[in-house]
Amino acid sequence: MLPQAGEFHFLWEICSGGVEEGNAVRTFGRLTAYDARISEAILSVHRNSIDYQLRVRTSLVEPFEARIGSEYMVLGEIETSAGNIPVIQARLLMDADGVNLPLLERAVQEQRKYFQQRAARGTLETGVETNKRDV
Repeated sequence: MLPQAGEFHFLWEICSGGVEEGNAVRTFGRLTAYDARISEAILSVHRNSIDYQLRVRTSLVEPFEARIGSEYMVLGEIETSAGNIPVIQARLLMDADGVNLPLLERAVQEQRKYFQQRAARGTLETGVETNKRDV
């Protein structure tokens, strides 16, 4: 069986506990630290005058050439560490320098709006709410 494709969640949503443990997610942020000895990286993003940081376990994607200060996209599963702090176990970690991240953020928001509207239309037409999503 193939792993889940992962749903886009913004780093601040994950850090705020908005994603359940075990869910496959895609997110992005700036690489601010990497420790190869413990296979862990830190992705950061600044939003609404708050700095969010997310730990990423990199044991499944090593070796990789970490460039501190570069933007990275990660696909992996949410785990929780001591103190209920979310961590991503990465299965894919790629350099996202050159990607227009504000445009990507807007596209994710538009996709979410579309899925909400489609679900609302489906509920009105059938009278039954569904949780299926095409990603």
